[in-house]
Amino acid sequence: MRRFLYAVAMAMSVAGNAVAADVQYDLRIDGITCPFCVATSASALEKMEGVKKVDVNLKEGILRVCADEKTSFSDAQLKELFAKKGFTYRGMDKHGACEAA
Repeated sequence: MRRFLYAVAMAMSVAGNAVAADVQYDLRIDGITCPFCVATSASALEKMEGVKKVDVNLKEGILRVCADEKTSFSDAQLKELFAKKGFTYRGMDKHGACEAA
């Protein structure tokens, strides 16, 4: 009985970790140079389903997006989104889990 309970606990632990995974995307954007630029871009990204958090590094022109693992972005989608805001989308890097704040 003890082994059975241990096996059930381990299975639940593994399943819980798999469901809770988030993915970090680093989006390289040209033209984001001020807090207003950040606010409009972050707001547009946060409205997308699955996006949980957006952080910005103005110096490097990188928007760090933490999203649900089921969320995916395409280059065409992001290019259009940032063009509407007046910025140039340069590309993205997909990482594993989101970095802690």
